Amino acid sequence: MNSGLNKRFAGIKTSRLFSFAVLGVLLFDLSISASLQAQHSLKVREGYLHGAEDVRLYYRVVGSTPDTIVAVHGGPGAGMNAFLPDLEPLAQSHTVIFYDQRGGGRSELPADTSRLDARFFVEDLDAVRHHFGLSRMKIVAHSFGAVLVARYIQSYPKRVERSVFMGATGPKRSEAAKLAQKHFAAMDSVTFKRYIELIQSLLAGTAANPIAACREYEKILVDLTIKRGEPNNWRGTTCEASPEAVAYYYRYTARITPATFGDWDFTTAFGDITAPLLVVYGAQDSLALPQQHAWAQAFPNGRFLLVPKAGKGAIADRLDLVLPALESFFKGRWPEGAR
Repeated sequence: MNSGLNKRFAGIKTSRLFSFAVLGVLLFDLSISASLQAQHSLKVREGYLHGAEDVRLYYRVVGSTPDTIVAVHGGPGAGMNAFLPDLEPLAQSHTVIFYDQRGGGRSELPADTSRLDARFFVEDLDAVRHHFGLSRMKIVAHSFGAVLVARYIQSYPKRVERSVFMGATGPKRSEAAKLAQKHFAAMDSVTFKRYIELIQSLLAGTAANPIAACREYEKILVDLTIKRGEPNNWRGTTCEASPEAVAYYYRYTARITPATFGDWDFTTAFGDITAPLLVVYGAQDSLALPQQHAWAQAFPNGRFLLVPKAGKGAIADRLDLVLPALESFFKGRWPEGAR
């Protein structure tokens, strides 16, 4: 980290700084202009299932074809609405199961925050698999969802058929934090000051209007991606939830849960895993590309698809390229250009 950036972060606790970093990795691709637009041609059903220790998890199933995909959003705990609007086109030819992780969205907000431990997020994902009668899952994971799915594969290697990581948080905790801090370096001092004020109020639970604070916070990060010259067509948002859920997510889940994953390093963890992994990322967010390559290299059967004229939210920026690539991959074929 350069000396100027060091000065910016001086006096901020390490644990809180890492929360900033993880949230930054998630939110650099969000657009606050988004609203969930129902696709009336698709069958939608929703309900609740029981996760680990009987925590209630909200789910929404979009589509009705026999081929089923489980969508794992980021955060952790950011809620499916951070991902659903942009992945929903996949439901034209697949059944896509979205669910809100504990501690966010419409799922349970545990009064006992020790239930926000990473091991419960892993078991919740397995509860989704069991509830829908899937022997093995096809998964699309976004942002920090990739870290969760990687931990799940470590625990249950035979229960994942194939996975896609999109806009993934990096496979090494230390490198993921450094990346977000490099992105912050592009902020001018006034914007950075306001950014810190907003995120500290959200993490401390002192924001008078958590949804308004959330939207202003996201807008700062969206403007930053545009300033860097990256496209930003992402429609998902972490702010599309009740004030209680938004406040809880930032105050507890986003602050507590990442630390419970420990000092993760998945770069040498999957030598015996045969399930294919496709990593998808946009070419215009060049700072993140080494970490995306590292994910693909970590899996014996992993490949990386670099999407031109796209940023972190490649599926939103280039649906014309990414959607056919996902269709090919889930049919058992590597998409053209995957290396």
